[in-house]
Amino acid sequence: MTTDACVVTSTKDDVVTTMARARRDVATLLFDPSGTVATPEGVTRVGYSPLRQARRWDGAVLAARTLLDVARRNVERAEDHWSERASALLAPLLHAAALGGESLSELANRVDERRVDELGDVLVTHYGERHASVATLRGVLATEERERSSIWSTAAGLFAGLRTDAARAASLEPPVDLDAFLSGGHHLHVVSPSRHQAVATPLVVGLIDEVVHATYERQRQGARLLLALDELANVAPLPRLSSIVSEGGGQGVVTLACLQDLSQARARWGASADGLLSLFPSTLVLGGIADRATLEAIERIGGREYVAVPTVHRDHRGRARSLSSGWAERSRVTASDVARGRPGHALALSATNDLRWVALTPYYADPGLARYRERSRTRSRDLER
Repeated sequence: MTTDACVVTSTKDDVVTTMARARRDVATLLFDPSGTVATPEGVTRVGYSPLRQARRWDGAVLAARTLLDVARRNVERAEDHWSERASALLAPLLHAAALGGESLSELANRVDERRVDELGDVLVTHYGERHASVATLRGVLATEERERSSIWSTAAGLFAGLRTDAARAASLEPPVDLDAFLSGGHHLHVVSPSRHQAVATPLVVGLIDEVVHATYERQRQGARLLLALDELANVAPLPRLSSIVSEGGGQGVVTLACLQDLSQARARWGASADGLLSLFPSTLVLGGIADRATLEAIERIGGREYVAVPTVHRDHRGRARSLSSGWAERSRVTASDVARGRPGHALALSATNDLRWVALTPYYADPGLARYRERSRTRSRDLER
């Protein structure tokens, strides 16, 4: 394996359309949980369902946990009793549905209707009476009625993002062939328009999580993955983002994440969002940020410095008589500097918290992208004829 596979998230179809025209040497895949994105020529639609991961009991436990973390938005708030019990209920149901060949739509309906006796029978037939999945399901269903009702309600809430026809249709599309995807350096585009993000999130996060962990498992064979996550907090709010960024580099996964400012991250990840600026080894800050907390955080990271300040001494007529200098302390970069930015530049933050302005190269001036630009233009002309 010599090239990186890529997962690219966006809110519009312009990126996947451009890449489909420019990169004919790799497969371009599209995951569209909204059902609103047209499929560009040369692009293959793919789907995702947590039931594939749930074919193994351990995978079902992880899939249930992902649904829980996504639904709760904030990992710190996900550890309450009802959430844990709902996750314990969903894991054996996901596993039984996967073993029984049911669809995600059928399972969601079962949870809404609290109709799961047949799924319990599937587990007993497959494992016997003593498997953890059987014991877990029976334990939850044996809970006192009032508590059990709350568990069911919480579990149904975890499926809230899977009730639309579009999301259910997306779960039935052919899944990504992970071996082929990672070995060929192909591109997977996840397009989630703004108005559909709330319901699309469970599937988007589940798909990315599956690809990431598949890369980990194949890293020794040379698998490498680039996560290019635009609108990170809205399109792909990975609950375990910090783990992927901190551990992924050593396991073949590099993350490029884009946020408008840290307020988006705080709304999604709570207090842990304050560590994002130090989590990534490199950060680029563009002008136009209006969130005061973000601006002040960058100013603090920049630190203070002493600069020489000249002082002119004048006589009683106002004429300069002598010149001396002293020292004054000031911020290396102020919040105003960050907010305004510099045309054609970005403020770069290194792993050692060093701040400096760097010149940006427009994509149309990058010689490394010249052949892809020409392919895209040629393909556009061909399509117009």
